[in-house]
Amino acid sequence: MKHFFKKLKYTPFEIADALVLDFINFYELVSFYTFKILGKYKFLKRNIILKNIHQNKRIFLLGNAPSLNSFDLKKLNNEIVVMVNRSFMHDDYGKIKPKYHIIVDSKLATGEWPISYIDIILSKNPDVNLLLNSKWFYMDKFKKYQKCKNIFWIKSKSISLLFDNFNNDLASIFSSGAVVEQGLSLAAYLGSKKIYIMGVELNGIIYLMNNKESHFNGKDPDYEMSNSWDWARAMNCNSRGIRLFYRINELCNKNKIELINLSNTGLLDFIPKENFETILNSNK
Repeated sequence: MKHFFKKLKYTPFEIADALVLDFINFYELVSFYTFKILGKYKFLKRNIILKNIHQNKRIFLLGNAPSLNSFDLKKLNNEIVVMVNRSFMHDDYGKIKPKYHIIVDSKLATGEWPISYIDIILSKNPDVNLLLNSKWFYMDKFKKYQKCKNIFWIKSKSISLLFDNFNNDLASIFSSGAVVEQGLSLAAYLGSKKIYIMGVELNGIIYLMNNKESHFNGKDPDYEMSNSWDWARAMNCNSRGIRLFYRINELCNKNKIELINLSNTGLLDFIPKENFETILNSNK
């Protein structure tokens, strides 16, 4: 048994965590296909228009970590860029005008984040392709966005930590992780084989626990009232997130999709690093 755990690179506790994830994935699949039969997910079919539209083009995926401030992002204005969540608050957002923006955090549905975020994104970047959580499609406050031509709705489940289930089909339920990982899934679905990652450090919780800035624009205000129990949960999620990112990188390599890290700080040490300026001056 110990040899089995060692082969999988996980401790027994991590194996248990991985198994729970797969049980949840099974539930998500059963639920998805049940509602699909009932016609609840017809709107996902429209996502097929995104498939391979940037075949073999490089794509820049931006997280929101402090290291984002070490780049002159205005230089990306002619590149294919994916940005996420509250990145529209970046001073250069209106100059970058990312072609894609993903916001799937449940806080937008619960009201912790105002729904006006969507309108701000669309006003700053009218031509953006905005991807939202399919769970919100039938919610009253999101209905006005149902027929927006540049808004797409996506449905994901967790990628397995134990099995090879690389699935980036955005026209169905796909396997991924948090919002940045969903950005990777999007880039792969768009047809990119070379994805440059910027501003992803996987250590935001560590920064916050040490009273440091976790994002390019300071500390995440969502954690201001956190207590020890909240931090314990956050650390557990952070640990799982690193394992999921590691797993996604493995599966990308198997599928000939190259991930390159352009940030010099953080915990993304399992992805090869290159220099931002050098990349921009190289052939696409």
